[in-house]
Amino acid sequence: MQRRNLQPTIPYNLIDDPVTEEGVIFNQQMMGIGSARGLGPRRVDYLPKENRSPSTKQSLVRAERKMNDIVKKSEQILFTTQTVFPFDLFPDSITISGNKIEISNSNFFASHQTSSIPLRDIANVEIQTSPFFASLKIINIRYPMHPHILQYLKKRDAIKAKNIIDGLLVAMSQGADITQIETHKLIEQIEKVGRSAYAQ
Repeated sequence: MQRRNLQPTIPYNLIDDPVTEEGVIFNQQMMGIGSARGLGPRRVDYLPKENRSPSTKQSLVRAERKMNDIVKKSEQILFTTQTVFPFDLFPDSITISGNKIEISNSNFFASHQTSSIPLRDIANVEIQTSPFFASLKIINIRYPMHPHILQYLKKRDAIKAKNIIDGLLVAMSQGADITQIETHKLIEQIEKVGRSAYAQ
C-alpha cells in the first residue's frame, strides 16, 4: 500500500513573506503536520532576493538602515573624562557616546569594572559642585537605589558631561537623528540643548 504524503504545500507567493511563512510553520506544528516520527523537519525554500515582494524589500532596507544608525551612535564618542588623581587614588572614568554611557570604576592597579547604561535607561543626572571639584550622579531607571557616582571630577568636565547627557535625552525624546551630524557640531548643539532644557 502506497503511503500518502499528507504534508501540504505552500504557494510560493506566501513564502516570500517571512511573517506569513513563520505563521504557516507554527500552524503546522500546532496541527502536528511535519512533526510526526520519521518525517523530520519541513524544508522551506525561500525565494531569491529579486523575487521578493516590495514590502519585504522595504522592511529589509529599514532594518539595515536602523542597524547602521545603532553602530554609528555606538562609535560616536562625544565626551570622556576621569576623576582627578591623587584625590581619587584609582581614577574612575565616564565615556558618553550617541546611545549610551560607559562608567569604568577602578578598584586597584589594572583592575576595573565597566558598566554600560543605554540612554533610554537613564532616569536623571545630578551634579554637586564645590569650588574646585564636582560629583556626578547618574540614576539608572532599572536600579534607582544604586546610582553611579563619580567624585572628584573637574568642575567644568562634570558640567559638560551633564549637559551632553541631558541634551541627548532631549534629542532622543524628540526622535532626532544625530547620526548625520558631524561630531564637533553635534557636541556644541547637544550642550546648548542640555543647558536650556533644565535651566532653572
